[in-house]
This record gives sequence, C-alpha cells and structure tokens, in this order.
Amino acid sequence: MKKKKAGVAIAISDKIDFKTKTVIRDKEGCYIIIKGSIHKEDITLVNTYAPNIGASTYIKQLLTNIKGEIDSNTLIVGDFNTPMTAMNRASRQKINRETATLTDTLDQMDLIGIFRLFYPKAAEFTFISCAHGHYLP
Repeated sequence: MKKKKAGVAIAISDKIDFKTKTVIRDKEGCYIIIKGSIHKEDITLVNTYAPNIGASTYIKQLLTNIKGEIDSNTLIVGDFNTPMTAMNRASRQKINRETATLTDTLDQMDLIGIFRLFYPKAAEFTFISCAHGHYLP
C-alpha cells in the first residue's frame, strides 16, 4: 500500500511580475526551490516540510544539500516541525543537541529567522505542540 503524500508548493500571485528561471524539487515532495526574478531582481524561494521525527537533522541536511542554491536573496519558509531558538521552547525544557546543532548550522550559513529578528521576545503567533513538547512560531 502506497502512502499518500501531498508535497509542498509555492503560490505566487499573478499580480507579481515574477519570471521563473529554475524549479528544483525532491521526489518525496518535502521541498521545492524556485529561482526567478521580480522586476529584474533575482530571488530564490524555498518551501520545505520537515518530518515530525528528526526534523532538526532533516533541516540541517537540506540546508547543507542546497547550500549552492542559497544567496542573499533567498527566502526559506515552511513547516520546520522544530524550535529554531531557545525562545520557541517551553521554559521547563533545555535545548537539545539537535536544536543546538541546527542553530549552529544556521549561524554558519548566515541565515536568520525573520520573525525572531523583528519580535525577539514575542510569544504571539506561537503555539505549544504537545507532540513535540515545545512552542512553534
């Protein structure tokens, strides 16, 4: 019996002058990369869905694999299924090794979480995941 998977997508309004140059997908449907331009400005869009188990490891591996596709005009979005910072964890929990390693990878690749950049202490727009035991932005 095959498992049904929907995959990820990126919706771009037809009101935006977006010109697609390249589309890269994985065969499992866990990520899509669209390279293109808006008003002659190059942009790379990445959408990913990390598995519920091993999300930090998956994201770290994905970022390592697509490192050559990422530049200063890259936007990475998706359901990461993992806390990206200490702020996203319930106060009673310690940051686990996977999250710390992921944070190090993000720092090494010079990637930042935009939400936490603008709202470093905000708890709005987060929820506690009982399955994961932490807050997700």
